[in-house]
Amino acid sequence: MKIGLEIHFQLKGNKLFCSCSTEGTESGSAFQRKLTPVMGEMGMVDSAVKYENIRNREFLYRVSSNSCLVEKDEEPPHPVNTEALNTAIAISEALNCKILDYASFMRKIVIDGSNTSGFQRTGIIGMDGYIQTSGGPVRISTITLEEDACRKISEKHGRAEYSLDRLGIPLIEISTEPDIADPEHALETAKAIGHFVMSMNNFRGEVDSIRQDVNFSMGFGRVEIKGVSKLSFIKDTLDYEIKRQESLKEISDLFHGKPPEIGDFIDITDIFNNTGSSMIKKAITSGKSVMCARLPGCNHLMKYGNYRLGRELADVAKNMGIGGLMHSDEFPAYGLTGEELSQIYSAARKMDEDAVIVVIADRDSTESLSPLLKERMNKIIKLDLAETRAATTNGETRYLRPLAGKERMYPETDIPLIRITEDILENIKSMVPKSLDEIKKDLIKKYKLSSVEAESIINNNLLSLFMSLSDGFKNPSLLSRILLQVMPEFEKKRGTKLTQEEIRDILGVSISGGNIYRRDDGIKSIIGIARSRGWDRNTLELALSLYILNAIPVSELEKRPELVPLNEAEIRGIINELSEEGQLNEKNLIVMFRKKTDHSFDPRLVMRIFTEMKKSDKL
Repeated sequence: MKIGLEIHFQLKGNKLFCSCSTEGTESGSAFQRKLTPVMGEMGMVDSAVKYENIRNREFLYRVSSNSCLVEKDEEPPHPVNTEALNTAIAISEALNCKILDYASFMRKIVIDGSNTSGFQRTGIIGMDGYIQTSGGPVRISTITLEEDACRKISEKHGRAEYSLDRLGIPLIEISTEPDIADPEHALETAKAIGHFVMSMNNFRGEVDSIRQDVNFSMGFGRVEIKGVSKLSFIKDTLDYEIKRQESLKEISDLFHGKPPEIGDFIDITDIFNNTGSSMIKKAITSGKSVMCARLPGCNHLMKYGNYRLGRELADVAKNMGIGGLMHSDEFPAYGLTGEELSQIYSAARKMDEDAVIVVIADRDSTESLSPLLKERMNKIIKLDLAETRAATTNGETRYLRPLAGKERMYPETDIPLIRITEDILENIKSMVPKSLDEIKKDLIKKYKLSSVEAESIINNNLLSLFMSLSDGFKNPSLLSRILLQVMPEFEKKRGTKLTQEEIRDILGVSISGGNIYRRDDGIKSIIGIARSRGWDRNTLELALSLYILNAIPVSELEKRPELVPLNEAEIRGIINELSEEGQLNEKNLIVMFRKKTDHSFDPRLVMRIFTEMKKSDKL
């Protein structure tokens, strides 16, 4: 088993090849493009590019407030973002890489719609580095600086929609050699690499600012799994891929490595003239045809136990804009009758050991699909599993396209070579991030945080935010608690994650041009009120909840009756009511007490009074 990582980190500030901000919203206007393949520097068309061309899609681009003619590919790229380049050099230094004498940007041909130009600009900054892990050093093959792709919004009926707000954001990609031993080691390595980038002041740090691609091989070819959205998903995704390939190995063994010949598609639309299946009836009314094909020897391999051959073929159909495919291992389903199934099997000339697939599509789509299915089956049975797959949100993977190769690269002629001089290397020395252990020690020493707090701030991508806000708080431990406990609790109640910009706004802090501005609103003001009124921690957190979740202005918080802490007499009264209503004990006391009142209270005081009342037999 071999595992490697490609981790992408967004940088904030300006985009890589223009002065547009990395932050923006859709503006309402849009334009449409269709992309066609071109040859790379080697004079050949890449296989992944050919596959995307077969899909024959159109692309709609939603213009954003942070895009210009560069994003539309109607103007040449501007000079490279110097801050982003220096950051990439600093990260390369931190990961023990050899810095190239020149940064040379290349064009990587991509016609899946994610770039308006049909290519992505990328330049290698560092090579041949390493990072220490518990499993030994993991080699870093390259560190590149590239422009991020468009953000995909939706796809249906052969047209994909993208937003330009993400296109051109500086992206640092860190690629490892296949030195990672297992899924747990992959997770550890990703965290260790991520620390260095997340320590930088210009790390973007928003929800979608980090994306992991995982390269994996069990000896059947390299699989590139794209878009693992969370570190915690790396292990789940690899576990799934291991089981998938083990299952395909068993299927291959059943056929002794000799692929079955998938039959040609047969039009069986007439079978469903009087069908009771609403899905099929609706499709036929819209002008589509029902087609079937025989898969010799594939009975009980399409969806049976660990076998999921049907899913492998369905992914190809979905990529072609066909909703998917149905197969005999899941029949009867979709409202099909026994008579209809009998006619389907008869038309396909199904034997007991065979499977049958059914697709609903127009004839042109089916003609394009047929050779792709045959090619996919051939590769699976021969265990040629090298391909690009997409990670799903539930920890699985699905087929995306053939594995891209060097044929998709050619030089970028609009960007001159950038010489990385000794002066540049000297100037970025102060930017080189410290190691994980050094940062942790600094947090503990300078801010008097516990070891657990320091680790949590680092592991939750909060280091740059904490560092930028710490000067505004006399008690860094309070800021740590707000970031690590209070804010996540509010996010859970709100149902959405807070962006770092929202957190700064809540905290009453603005950052502009690298300078910190403390305003007279936000949490800073609430803390001042808490001090003057002698609020305990629970009252303060209730005030924060009213401010964040209920949008109560700071000026009105002092007037809120629920922020007046309960006195001892009121606490005794509520405890008596709870006792009369049912079983009350030390374990459920605070939970039941919270349900009984909206007012602030000190849990320790409630527990003390409860204990006293119990001892004096007043309960």
